[in-house]
Amino acid sequence: MKKQVINNFEFILKPNLKFYTSITGLAILIISFLAGFSIAKWLDQQKLKQVSGLHQKIEARDNQIYKLEQQLNFVRVDLEVGKLSLQQIQQDLQIAQQENNKFKELLSFYQNIMAPELAAGGVTIDRLIIEPTLVEDQFRYKVVLIQTAQRKKYVKGYIKMSLNGIQRQQPQSFELKQLSIEENDFNFNFKYFQILTGVFVLPDEFTPERIELEVTLPKRSGQAFSQTHQNFEWQPERTDAE
Repeated sequence: MKKQVINNFEFILKPNLKFYTSITGLAILIISFLAGFSIAKWLDQQKLKQVSGLHQKIEARDNQIYKLEQQLNFVRVDLEVGKLSLQQIQQDLQIAQQENNKFKELLSFYQNIMAPELAAGGVTIDRLIIEPTLVEDQFRYKVVLIQTAQRKKYVKGYIKMSLNGIQRQQPQSFELKQLSIEENDFNFNFKYFQILTGVFVLPDEFTPERIELEVTLPKRSGQAFSQTHQNFEWQPERTDAE
């Protein structure tokens, strides 16, 4: 009987084995598809999260860049305003210096009239001009001497110029004759006025502060000894030609 049952089972199984195999394969295929779909969906979600995170980072960077650009624009505006202010200050300073020079010329004129002690034998220092040349630390001086005496006569004498300042953190004084780069004539001989000019070079590591100008008329026939001097601040004047 048992043998008969086994035979019947084999009889039933064998014809349907191909069918069962197909069903099993289909089930495995479906399960694989569903698993692959789930994995693909999970990967897509992960990618979406990454993309969303990148978008957030990009948006944060854009906001940061925008703020930095605003700060940069503010800095540029401040620099432009500061530049304009500096230019205005420089223009005002130049105008003030020009007016100051005019006042000095007027003061010198009135001093020559009202203060005869500033004159040596009727000879006064009308002005001292210091001009920079095209060579670094090289300057040109012009000394204008005039005779203020009502009865004009020829006067002879000489000038002495001393340059005072700081060198290597110590007070120092140099006679301009020592600094001249050519044979400058410090002697004068005139009846009405005379302009003495020359070129000199500043010593190394020297910062000039003032110039002392001394005028001497030595005693000679028809001329008594007299002497005067004036101090001038170091203020080089740049001419239009330069």
